[in-house]
Amino acid sequence: MIKVVIVDDHTIVRRGLLGILAKAPDCKIVGEAAGIAQAKQVISAQLPDVVCCDLKLQDGDGASLVAWVRDRTEANALVLTTYDEPALVRSALAAGAKGYLLKDVEESILFDAIRRVATGRSYYATAVSSRISHDLLNDALLTQRELEVLTLAASGATNTIIGGVLGISEPTVKTYFARIFGKLGVSTRTQAVVAAIDHGYLDRGAIYR
Repeated sequence: MIKVVIVDDHTIVRRGLLGILAKAPDCKIVGEAAGIAQAKQVISAQLPDVVCCDLKLQDGDGASLVAWVRDRTEANALVLTTYDEPALVRSALAAGAKGYLLKDVEESILFDAIRRVATGRSYYATAVSSRISHDLLNDALLTQRELEVLTLAASGATNTIIGGVLGISEPTVKTYFARIFGKLGVSTRTQAVVAAIDHGYLDRGAIYR
C-alpha cells in the first residue's frame, strides 16, 4: 500500500484529492496539510511514501518543502499544481521533485504518477514537458564530463582518484558534483548514482562493490 500525504492550501482541493485517491486500491491517504510547518509534522508522524504538494502554500514556497522531503525523509515528492512556468518547474526539479503534474490531469495519470514516484522513478506530465523551453531541458542534461565523473564515483573512486584519472583538480571535481547534484535533485553521491541509473544515464553494471 502506497502511503500518501497531501499538502495544498485549498481545503476543497485536499477534499477532492481524498475522494479521487480513494478510488486507487493501492493508495492510502495518511495525512494532509495546508502549509509547510504543518506538513513537516504530518510527514514526520505518518512516514508516507509520497508527498503530493502544491508549489504555493500558506506559509511559503512548496519547493522548500520538496527539498526538505528529499533531505530529511525517505519519501518522494510529487508536485501537483496549476503553475507551469519554466522557472517554477526548474525550482521544483532542482529541489528534488520526482514528479510534476498540473491539476487538470486525468485521474489515471495521477495514479500512475504516484505509483512511479513511490518507487523513486520520475513522472512528468506531457503538458508540463511541452511547456518547458529547450534551454531548460538542456540545462537538466548531464554533460559528458559530468557523466565521466559520476561513472568513476559509481565505481567507488574518491575525489582525488577522479581528479587524477580525468586530469582535473579536486576542487574542480567537487564543482562537477555540485552541478550533478543540482541537475539530478539530490544531495549525496549515492543518491546521484541511483538517480542517474533511474534516468538512464548509467547502467547498473557501472557500480562495483
